[in-house]
Amino acid sequence: MFLKNISAAVLAMYCMGAGLVQAETKLVLNNFVPPNHFFSKVMHEWAADVKEATEGRVVFEIPAGPVAAPAQLLNATRSGIVDAAVMANIFVQKQVPEFSYSSLPFLINDAEAGSVANWKSYEKFLADKKPLKRYGVEILSQFNFSGGQFYTLEDNPITSLDQLKRKRIWALNGYTADTIINLGMSPIVSPAVQISEYVTKGVVDVYYGISLESTIDFKSAPYTKGIMMLPMGATSTSFSFFINQRAWDKLDPKDRDVISELSGEALARRVGKRAQEESVIAYKQLMADGVTEYPITSELYNDLQEAAKPLFETFVKEAKKKGVNGQELIDYFMQTYEAEIAKQ
Repeated sequence: MFLKNISAAVLAMYCMGAGLVQAETKLVLNNFVPPNHFFSKVMHEWAADVKEATEGRVVFEIPAGPVAAPAQLLNATRSGIVDAAVMANIFVQKQVPEFSYSSLPFLINDAEAGSVANWKSYEKFLADKKPLKRYGVEILSQFNFSGGQFYTLEDNPITSLDQLKRKRIWALNGYTADTIINLGMSPIVSPAVQISEYVTKGVVDVYYGISLESTIDFKSAPYTKGIMMLPMGATSTSFSFFINQRAWDKLDPKDRDVISELSGEALARRVGKRAQEESVIAYKQLMADGVTEYPITSELYNDLQEAAKPLFETFVKEAKKKGVNGQELIDYFMQTYEAEIAKQ
């Protein structure tokens, strides 16, 4: 009887103590870029901030390499293969075309201002519509990388459309590839992470649409001879950061509030600022390595802009099908972007 009473007392004390400690929730956050990429570092910092702010109750674990292919991250998150992921919106451009406003050609050249404008535009026009609800995920943030440029693997710049049409060209999938196609060309198209596969094999003469830092991160820089710098980026790749809805709903509301506060505009600004800083560093490195900067000719830039005009018209039409005024969304995005630039 004495032992039984002691056991009961110990059990009662254990249960009381257990009630004071909340179990740690571990969530897998997919990392789609190499560990040395600036974005990987930003997300590790973000995860550390979440852990600290939730007093260790929520821990995002980031694998060293990608768990799923870039185009499959939404499905991987919905199915629970990973709990959270960041995916380039070009991979859902057909399913969710209303996400594409910040990636339209020749709109921005500053990643921080573009990222903040992206998130504010999403909040104003799209958040209430929950565009990814049917995919079983909750959106935590939206942001952009730096503007894409035009690169040559040859010693001379491309100065005209006629000259460009005689070249073999790689283009980033999405609006940049669409722009080149509208010029009457047939580019090789792939995600940015695959660019080195084409430049190292010598199957292209020029490549179009990736940011300056991406040439270094994705190892095309050593083969690059020149950059035709664009007044505004050929595109600015936008991203969605989302979490599995079931995983999100299981979190304590106070922890969801903490994560939301650290995400949203705060994370958009953090990613955008770091991307812009990396772009400046990359430019200096490229110049130091002997890459030549060629200001793009007004003739070629005008041709590219004309080729991009139908993409804006298509965006407005596709957004309307989703119940969104696409022109108002673009206008608001640009006004917000310019306001952010004015603050700098």
